[in-house]
Amino acid sequence: MVNVPVIARRELSTYFLSPIAYVVLTGFALAQGLLFSLGFALEMELGRAAEGALALPLFLLILAIPILTMRLLSEETSSGTIESLMTTPVSEAEVVLGKYAGALIFAVVMYVPILAEVAFIRLLGEMDAGPLQSGFLGLFLLTAQFISVGLLCSAFTRIQIASAIMSFVILLGLYFLWLLSRDATTTVGGVLRYLSPPMHYTSFLKGIVDTRDVAYFILTTAAMLFLTVKALELRKWR
Repeated sequence: MVNVPVIARRELSTYFLSPIAYVVLTGFALAQGLLFSLGFALEMELGRAAEGALALPLFLLILAIPILTMRLLSEETSSGTIESLMTTPVSEAEVVLGKYAGALIFAVVMYVPILAEVAFIRLLGEMDAGPLQSGFLGLFLLTAQFISVGLLCSAFTRIQIASAIMSFVILLGLYFLWLLSRDATTTVGGVLRYLSPPMHYTSFLKGIVDTRDVAYFILTTAAMLFLTVKALELRKWR
C-alpha cells in the first residue's frame, strides 16, 4: 500500500487545480450559510441550532459528492490513462484507496463553514460538547460512505456526468428509503430503514454514538470500496 499516499496527493492536487471543485466548495459554503441563517433565525435555542448546522450537510452532500467523485475513475477511463496506470506496479486496491483518500480529504475541507457556524453558536453561550463531537463523527462517516458510492459509480462509466447522475440517484434513493419506511412496522420496513443513512446519522446528531451505527457506515463503505476494486479488476481482463 506504499502507493496510496502518492495517488492521494495526486488527486488532491488535481482537485485544487480544478475550477469545478472550487465551484462545489463555494456553492456548499453559501448554501450551508444561507440555510443555517434561516434556521437560526427561526430556532434560537442554541442546542437545536447546533444540531441543525450539522443536519444540513446531509442534503447538501447528496448534491456535492456526485460532482466531486464523478471524474475519479471516469476521467481515467475516457482518457485512456487507466490502462497505463494499471500497467505500472500499482494494484487496483491502491488505485481505489488512493483516489478515495484524496477525495475524502478534499471533502473534509467543506466542513470549514460548519466549524465556523458551530464556533459562532458557542460564542453565544455554553453548550454540551458531546453532541457536537458525535455530530462531527457522524458527518465524517456519512461523507466517507457517500464518497465510496460516488467512486463505485465512477468505475462503471466513461462519462463523468453519467457517473454524477448515477451516484446522485442512488444517494437520493437511500434518503427516500428512510422517508418512505420510517413509520413502517413490518420487517421489510425495518430493513429499508436500516439501509438508509439518515436513520443512523440522526443518532449522532442527538449525541448518541451507537456501535451499530458506526458499524453500518464502516461496513457499507468497505463494501463499496471492495466492489470498486472488483470493477477495476474485471476491466483489466476485458
